[in-house]
Amino acid sequence: MSDLDYIVRDLQRRLANMIRRGKVHSVDFSQTPPRVRVEYAAGAVTGWLPFVGSRQSVDSKSTWEPLAVGEGVMIFSESGELSMGVVMPSVPDATNVPPSISPNEHVTKYSDGTMVKYDRAAGKLTVDVVSDVELIAANKVSVQCGSADVNASAGVSVNAGGDVSVSAGGDVLADGSSIKLNGGAGVVTGACICPFTGSPHSDKSSTVFAGK
Repeated sequence: MSDLDYIVRDLQRRLANMIRRGKVHSVDFSQTPPRVRVEYAAGAVTGWLPFVGSRQSVDSKSTWEPLAVGEGVMIFSESGELSMGVVMPSVPDATNVPPSISPNEHVTKYSDGTMVKYDRAAGKLTVDVVSDVELIAANKVSVQCGSADVNASAGVSVNAGGDVSVSAGGDVLADGSSIKLNGGAGVVTGACICPFTGSPHSDKSSTVFAGK
């Protein structure tokens, strides 16, 4: 083989390796940063390569989204050397379809079924979680909305180290099999009959009402 033939073949190899499609063959999370191997042809697997897991910044923000085995990816290699490649997610195919094809939706769907979806056309954010949701704030949490509905099949618990304040422009309604305030005795209502006079009690609250 002449020097020219070698140069041409090496250039062809480098050109072919500058951009490669493939699927994640394996992932090693013990490395810092984690790395993946990619199968880019039948039986052809790269060495351990770094991958882009969203954004990493020293003075701004950092996010983490790991790749998974079988995920379609692209390899971009400097000078056409696969050993210097960087893996970019993610290329959908018939086995890894996107969670939505709507032009108006931004969707994140996890393997357990949890989904976060924002519909730009409807202006609606939907968070569908298959298990628990935990919100932690060192200071104040403020929620402002037009109306709010809370439906809990098991129950609702509120624990506060200080006062609990509820203000309403209209009525405050509470219905249940029993309503207990500090575990006290029953509340005398306007419908309560005095055992001595046989008449309804007249000394009752004019602002707080409770069903008998």
